[in-house]
Amino acid sequence: MAWATESTLAERIGFLWRRYRVEVCWWIFVLLNVAGILIFREWATVPFHFIWISLTLLYGWRVWAMRPTSAALAAIIIVTGVSLGADVVTGYQAADELTEIPLMSAVFAATVLFVRRAVAAREEISRVYEHNVVLLQTARHLVRHASHVVRTPLTIALGHAEILQRTTDDVVAARDAGVVIDELTRLKETTDRLLELATSHQPDFVQPVLTPLREVVADACDRWSAKGAPVRLGKVDDAAVMLDPDRLLEALDELIGNAVTQTAPGTSVEVSTRHEDDCEVIEVADRGPGIREDGEKPIFERFAPADGNRKRGARLGLAIVRAIAEAHKGDRRGARRLGRGARPARRRSRRRAAAAAGGSCARAWRCRDHARKRPHQPQAFLTRA
Repeated sequence: MAWATESTLAERIGFLWRRYRVEVCWWIFVLLNVAGILIFREWATVPFHFIWISLTLLYGWRVWAMRPTSAALAAIIIVTGVSLGADVVTGYQAADELTEIPLMSAVFAATVLFVRRAVAAREEISRVYEHNVVLLQTARHLVRHASHVVRTPLTIALGHAEILQRTTDDVVAARDAGVVIDELTRLKETTDRLLELATSHQPDFVQPVLTPLREVVADACDRWSAKGAPVRLGKVDDAAVMLDPDRLLEALDELIGNAVTQTAPGTSVEVSTRHEDDCEVIEVADRGPGIREDGEKPIFERFAPADGNRKRGARLGLAIVRAIAEAHKGDRRGARRLGRGARPARRRSRRRAAAAAGGSCARAWRCRDHARKRPHQPQAFLTRA
């Protein structure tokens, strides 16, 4: 029992020493300076200021609670007041030296005020950060749950509708099943796009790697050409850019699909790239109806079509393009004239394998805003590498 008590006491002393060793060493320093005040009486103000300066520095480092702070301040006032007062009584120091005590106390109080405000600000930032982390985790869980809950019934219903269409002998039922399949397919695509937009602000939405631009653009053109769409590859600049190739291909598919839909049969859509103002510009040029002058800004918003018709379709394609652009810390613009076609363009800061060129893509785009009144103007997607 005695051994256990002794061991516990030793552990307690060790814990207190590890926790308060800085304060213990500081009090030893204070006592040494008090001895200096009493021994070297003519130089008493030097150790006096050492004590007060060390108190301020130590508080800024350790940031005690208000009760131990008040106790430390009171103890230092008493210790320095008594020791310096003894020198004043014996005539080694002038009486006005005692005014240093309230002055140093005021300086210390101001330090405490500012330090406490800084600590409160850090605590508030930490609280907000933790709250945002919880919200982000909740949002991720909700998206995963919604993905399962929404997609699974849609897939099952779509499968049953397709089976009904293939097996029924009733012409009317087959036609109705086709309508159901079309609507379910559209609803499934809309759901997938909405879930993708919901995850677009997550840090892992894009995974940039050094990518040859020609390969991605050529792949997009080949995919659409294989479907019979009049898409051709124009002039392409050989450049390697830091981007997510899968997301770039997805955005190009949305832009090309939009161009193909708006272009008359037999009219080609051209995809090209060029280097401009330290940016790589990817353009998708079409001869469709263009964008209404009053509808330029909303086309990249969700549910906003390019032609002003909001009666059909979710119109999320260009919103996905915008999300991909912003995930690359970039921007996008649209500037097409009605009836003159369009040249959707995507800009990225250029970064070749051997060297990187600086510059701001956003600034480069603003330099070209004056060209808005020319035909075939660009709908731009800007990204910094």
